[in-house]
Amino acid sequence: MAKEKKTKPEKVAQESRGIDPQVLEVIEEEKRKAGRRGPRDVEPERKKKKLAADEFRAIKAKDVRTFTELLRQAGIREGSPEWKNAWKVFYSA
Repeated sequence: MAKEKKTKPEKVAQESRGIDPQVLEVIEEEKRKAGRRGPRDVEPERKKKKLAADEFRAIKAKDVRTFTELLRQAGIREGSPEWKNAWKVFYSA
């Protein structure tokens, strides 16, 4: 019987299924540092991704209160261009 060789992405995909997502983030961060690519400080990037995911859920649920609270938690002030753009996206969804 011949063994099937798996490509690298397939191996990583199979191995990563059982790994905690936070551990995968740390692994990704360390790879970036080693390759000298991407931002040095990953915390702002993580916060941005979390905010985007939270906003998407609020938009999907059509929950105005949650969306407003998420914008405030993100430090976006009422009346700012970011605030207006966020509401345009919310109402267009």
